[in-house]
Amino acid sequence: MDTFPTVDEFWQNTIRLTRAEHLDALEEPIKDPQPFRTFRITYRSFGGVRITARLGVPIVKPGTRLPAIITAPGYGGWEPGITLSDCQRGVLVLQVFPRGQGESREAAAGDTQTEYLLRGIHHPAEYFYRGAFMDLLRGVDYLLTRPDVAPDRIGAMGTSQGGGLVLSSSALEPRIRAVTAHLPFFCDMAHNAQFRDHPLAEPQNLRTFAFFDPITHAPKLNIPVLLSSGGRDEMCPTETIRAVFDRLSGIKALIHYPDLIHTASPDYYRLCWDWMDRHL
Repeated sequence: MDTFPTVDEFWQNTIRLTRAEHLDALEEPIKDPQPFRTFRITYRSFGGVRITARLGVPIVKPGTRLPAIITAPGYGGWEPGITLSDCQRGVLVLQVFPRGQGESREAAAGDTQTEYLLRGIHHPAEYFYRGAFMDLLRGVDYLLTRPDVAPDRIGAMGTSQGGGLVLSSSALEPRIRAVTAHLPFFCDMAHNAQFRDHPLAEPQNLRTFAFFDPITHAPKLNIPVLLSSGGRDEMCPTETIRAVFDRLSGIKALIHYPDLIHTASPDYYRLCWDWMDRHL
């Protein structure tokens, strides 16, 4: 089993192995009566695993280069951070389903365990989210093959698990230029009281999770980042999100909703698009 003395070396090696895989991206148009175009995208990611994504493309003048947004689902594996119809804002929207989740569930190679937090937790090299992070980075690789994408205008948006994924992944991917994360999961998990009696809280498991926790990656996330927290959110407590926010080194904002539980917020949804309009 490969071992790495530092977090940086671990991720440098993981990215090197991922980029050694031929992307082999395939696009399948989806016949859907919408005022925009939709596609089913597949591409090869870390370990040779084939990932499935959905792409929304606005109808614009040929030759136009547009911003692009990459997003990941919530912990259930299906819940998108943003909808494909948001492409009508004048952006491409790529919904990535990490291996074993959503439309990439067949990529789990027969593993039906849905407790993603514990899958391979005994060692960073075997942890589920090692591949999941790379699945998002490969999504960026795919977007940059498209002639309709402006390469310097790629953002990442997510909610809950998707929020945690885009935070850490964006710290590893310098081509992502702005991030929004609504009620992000995974933040400062060593101090999340919700998981005090969960197997993840065992010391060895927390040592593995530290390679993935946004609190580890926050100091290197020096791009504009918008976060939210909910005062009644027991799954992702405010203090864990604040701990990540305090370590961010770039332009940043944290919107706190005192009465919000772990659910959607129309106000935040509006503000996150304002954020992208400003910074992309």
